Amino acid sequence: MLILFSTISFTQEGSEADPLALEAMAELTESDIENNDLQLDLQHLVAHPLSINRIDGPLLAGIFRLTPLQVASFLNYREVFGSIRSKYELQAIPHWSPDLIRQIGKFFRFSDEDAGDGNIINLLKRGDHQLLMRTSGLVERLKGTTPDSMGVKVYPGSPQRIFFRHTYQYKQHLWYGFTGDKDAGETLITKGSSLPDFTSFHFFVRRKGLIKTIAVGDYTVNIGQGLVQWQGLAFGKTSEAMAVYRQGNTLQPYRSGGEFNFHRGSALQLQKNRYELTVFGSLRKLSGSLLADSGNIIGFSSINESGYHRTPGERTGRKQISQMTYGALIQYLGARFRGGISMIRYNFSFPLIPRDAPYNLFKMRGTNWWNAGMHYSLSIRNLFVFGEAATCKTGLAMIQGLVINLNQKADMAIVYRNLHPGYQSLYARTFSENTNVSNEVGTYMGLTLLPHPSWKVQAYVDFYRFPWLRFRADAPGNGSEWLLQFTYTKRKKWEGILRLRSSSKQENETGRVINQIVPKVNKNARIHFEKIVNTQWVFAARLDKVWFEKSSKQNQGFAFYGDARFQPKPSSHVISARLHYFNTDGYDARIYAYERDLLYSFSIPAFYDKGWRYYFQLQGKLRRDMILKGLKIQWWVRWAQTIYNNRETVGSGYDEIIGNRRSEWKCQLMLSR
Repeated sequence: MLILFSTISFTQEGSEADPLALEAMAELTESDIENNDLQLDLQHLVAHPLSINRIDGPLLAGIFRLTPLQVASFLNYREVFGSIRSKYELQAIPHWSPDLIRQIGKFFRFSDEDAGDGNIINLLKRGDHQLLMRTSGLVERLKGTTPDSMGVKVYPGSPQRIFFRHTYQYKQHLWYGFTGDKDAGETLITKGSSLPDFTSFHFFVRRKGLIKTIAVGDYTVNIGQGLVQWQGLAFGKTSEAMAVYRQGNTLQPYRSGGEFNFHRGSALQLQKNRYELTVFGSLRKLSGSLLADSGNIIGFSSINESGYHRTPGERTGRKQISQMTYGALIQYLGARFRGGISMIRYNFSFPLIPRDAPYNLFKMRGTNWWNAGMHYSLSIRNLFVFGEAATCKTGLAMIQGLVINLNQKADMAIVYRNLHPGYQSLYARTFSENTNVSNEVGTYMGLTLLPHPSWKVQAYVDFYRFPWLRFRADAPGNGSEWLLQFTYTKRKKWEGILRLRSSSKQENETGRVINQIVPKVNKNARIHFEKIVNTQWVFAARLDKVWFEKSSKQNQGFAFYGDARFQPKPSSHVISARLHYFNTDGYDARIYAYERDLLYSFSIPAFYDKGWRYYFQLQGKLRRDMILKGLKIQWWVRWAQTIYNNRETVGSGYDEIIGNRRSEWKCQLMLSR
């Protein structure tokens, strides 16, 4: 119905997270990315830029993903020369390239006026309200949504996913709102409640003075380098070879639809001069795989992190486990040195009893757990050093890194981590090969070169070993990974990327009576071009080639896409489209590709087998003279379809589709004021 409006327009506002980094994360976790807080922050900053003379290091690095040297250079420049009065002055900051300034300069303002920020009336009335409603679904019917001969469906709910969220934000001082989410196959109203399957609420205040931050409801906690805890969006190894340092605000409001990686309760942050104290507490209901004896629950073997409650087994363990969390963090926040000590404790209503398997020997178990750690960072001229050490009941972990500016055209990063198999943490996420922060010893070396204003060369090599067994690896093993990427930019209109990447690690060889680990090698080559023709047209094209080898098994494949984005004048609504062809020997030779999607939503599908995929997206906003004064109404519609040439079914298990097509539609409406 929205498409029928003849007087529509749209201006692309906001910004996106790094697509290459998101692709790397999707490949590592093999799961959907739910945390969209970064997109929310960037979108807000377009309309309300940050005062460049008031922004601190964690906020600067957390939102814009700057390297440690870029953050340290900015803070040192402002300390020596005082307030920055013009965007042209940013060019004088070491390590701030013209491309970087163009990318993030629009998010800053160069005046210091923040009059009225402490006024309670301004906090409550002069912020921005945003109401977002999104629904999506498949045209084809899944096996789980198809009634059997008795008319019973495994997935009892409707096949559509429904998401809604209201947020209010006043600059960087006040946030509050609520979120509701129903996954496909779940019932809209849960049994015994009048609410959707997942609901969330947040109230968050950040101010100056002794009481720095107050959080009530759902929030995230980020500490050090992620050994003890990191609940925000965290990238691993990407083509940005210098992006090795975790940095961001300790406390953040939680506004996403993911159902696991956050706390629910309250937190308080106090600051006196350069000392900061953070205390927090949380009481949550988790879902998991329950263990029973004679009808009584005796424990649980795992926690359900996906958030799905569709099948009888998933619904049985829904919110049956109580988790109490409390912790504290004290930090010293100096201009060049920062350090802190943290402690977190977890209590469960039932004991955690991992599945009896050799690789689970060191897994977390029992009704309580704790983690403690120390972290620091130090900036000395062109050298930035950071590290963290942590401990728990059964093991130790440490990570140590440095980023050094060799000269004006070369930067180098080195990271060493030693994560004992016995070290376990529930919400840890650090710079490592494994998604679990455990059972790994490795050394990473990265290099960035700027041989010419138009050329950028990035490379890294990572050597690691696993002291103990892993899932699908019944012996200790080792591995390595390297990447080489060339980026060419011409007059801000052309960009070309050539990327070569190879990784090798050991896994069980299937088909043997006794498992034996063998090398599993993945190699990838990519050529990517993007052309900004004018303010209306943007074209992109990419060619991926992949090779997979494990024992005598060898797979390979390639994929190619053409992509276009059109923003006509004067109406300025936006049309995006892509046609993608893929041809691989199977899932082992899969290829990931980031796609434009609805605002605050991610689409990073994995391509394997043979076929085509295309998508079409239209977005716009209603004309201001058609709606209430001050109210902005924006909308998005998206259609995507994958057609396989060599398959008669798509998916597996209860998500199986009979046929060779998978067609997805999405609609989104956003009201803001």
